[in-house]
Amino acid sequence: MTSPAPAEAWEQVLATAPNALPSQTPTWLRCVCLVEGYEDVSRLYETADGRRLVLPLVRRPGLGPVLATDLGLPIGWGPGGLICDGGELRPEDVRMVVADLARRHVLSTLVRPDPAAAGTWEAVVPAGVFREERMTQTLFLDGGFDEVWRKRFRSDTRNRIRRAERAGVVVECDDQGRLVPVFHQLYRESVDRWARRDRLPLPLARRLAARREPDRKLHTVATMLGSGCRLYAAYHEGQPVAAIVVLLGKTTAMYWRGAMVEKLAGPVYANYLLHRTAIADAIEAGCTAYNMGDSARVSSLELFKSRFGAVSQDYASYRIERLPVTPLVQRARGGVRRILALRPGRG
Repeated sequence: MTSPAPAEAWEQVLATAPNALPSQTPTWLRCVCLVEGYEDVSRLYETADGRRLVLPLVRRPGLGPVLATDLGLPIGWGPGGLICDGGELRPEDVRMVVADLARRHVLSTLVRPDPAAAGTWEAVVPAGVFREERMTQTLFLDGGFDEVWRKRFRSDTRNRIRRAERAGVVVECDDQGRLVPVFHQLYRESVDRWARRDRLPLPLARRLAARREPDRKLHTVATMLGSGCRLYAAYHEGQPVAAIVVLLGKTTAMYWRGAMVEKLAGPVYANYLLHRTAIADAIEAGCTAYNMGDSARVSSLELFKSRFGAVSQDYASYRIERLPVTPLVQRARGGVRRILALRPGRG
């Protein structure tokens, strides 16, 4: 095992793993480290039969291994998980890596695998490892755009796209970072809307958003990924009303971020036209899957994605701990919630 994984070896593995996600590349890990201040602690393994595996991981510097929490990857940066020579992950690969992670003297390791490999991970991860259940949605693009349009997009989705076009919505695509300020403008509008929805004080919501999604994040990704990062902005009557960020891998495109002015984008179905355009571009680029990201079940976001024909995929992230910290934290949080629920004047 080698850590951090040498970039050259990592790229060689990627060259033989066409289904790797954009978030499983060394360039993506460098973006994480530059924006968030993490250090690269990725791991390169070699199996008994000579195949190589790479596990993207980052760590806060300065804590030392005993107090360290390794992340693969942090919240807001998409799935990590193992990639391997040939792209076909085997149960014995996962078993070997999980055993290695369990032997280390770090406080904990959080791994969020590629949802496509969920079955392989779940089959071998020991019962004592803490699991966080997740659900993602993916639109499969085989058959070309006409097939996707006719057989996977729902009829009401096709109608909404047509209505957006009739309303004069125009979509602009950029892979040079020119639309980053447009996205930031729309994201700030979204933060204010979320604050009103969740009844958060506006200054607090803005501070939290600036910490979670600093402006340098998208700027760094757009600069480092170049043509692998596409920004789409929808305009109505000359004004930007919605935008999305899509990352391109060899065969998988990932919808990564979105923002809008709901009162302007909603009535003209701007987001439907945005995704229709991004999906068509992903197919033209040779992608066979359009990962639309995680959703909560029975939510408006899940419904929106399903209208494009996106299929739900259950998977889990795994926290491998030296000490059982997560169950203790969960019990403490549950106790606080119960105490607050008993306070007079609530509800």
